[in-house]
Amino acid sequence: CVVCVNFLDPQVLELVQSELPVVTVDHMFNNRTSIVSDNVKGVQTLVNHVFGMGHRNIAFIHGERTAVTESRCASFYKTCYDLLALPQRPTCIFFTEDVSALGGLAAIARAGLRVPEDISAVGYDGIPLAKMMIPSLTTYHQDTQAIGYWAADRLVSLIEHPKTTLPESILIPGSLLEGAS
Repeated sequence: CVVCVNFLDPQVLELVQSELPVVTVDHMFNNRTSIVSDNVKGVQTLVNHVFGMGHRNIAFIHGERTAVTESRCASFYKTCYDLLALPQRPTCIFFTEDVSALGGLAAIARAGLRVPEDISAVGYDGIPLAKMMIPSLTTYHQDTQAIGYWAADRLVSLIEHPKTTLPESILIPGSLLEGAS
């Protein structure tokens, strides 16, 4: 089972192109089984939620699908501060990961703004820390248990029945965790 940040790493590509049974998580390769969070539905759910809360000026902060580096972190914080300094700043910031949202909320606080009074924020992943924060983070919870179950199930099937197990992509739904952010 391949779970990594950089699926374009030469060693990962070599593994995926080999004859070994491979199941990937949250990345699809041709002719390989993948277990993927329903990210499209998750983003739609979050955007519809913040739109329903009255937000019309929503910022979307994302990074590359590679390992987080020092320069990326520095860029992330700079982007947050630049957004907060806009004359018509966003009313809600959408972070593609809860961990990024934690950093974003800290940047918002350092800018002298309050969540949700001055600006709202949502994350994506549903990490346990999101519920413990004050205010709690509104996020989309990925069903990591189901992802792990299906990844293991499909990998065992590929190992035990390599000639009859067809490559497939299994989409795993998640759920909105409404917080106070």
